[in-house]
Amino acid sequence: MVRLFESCELPYERWTHRAHLAVAASYLQHYPHPQALERVRANIQKYNVACGDPKGYHETITVLFMKLVAREMTGNANLHDIVNGLNDRCKVSWLLEYYSEALLWSAEARATFVEPDRKPLDFLDFL
Repeated sequence: MVRLFESCELPYERWTHRAHLAVAASYLQHYPHPQALERVRANIQKYNVACGDPKGYHETITVLFMKLVAREMTGNANLHDIVNGLNDRCKVSWLLEYYSEALLWSAEARATFVEPDRKPLDFLDFL
């Protein structure tokens, strides 16, 4: 799946929340966090452009989910369990506890990481 994603051959309907998490976990398994984040950032943007969604990338969501996946990978669980567990527990909607809709979906939050405006991020609150 990662190869298909990177080559922009993955059908867009298969680019689901679970697929995003799987790519994040795969990158974090092979690269240090900063490199994995840069890779996922660049490849999502490239993939979105290739699929006709050039404005689909969201920096704040990407950064937060990369941190979340990295946190989960500190244990002994396998990638499949990590991805499935996060997919079941953490949909994008959990961010609305921390961010107002106006801020989360703003152009600023899409382009750069922004801090929440409702309450501080504390990953222990929702895991």
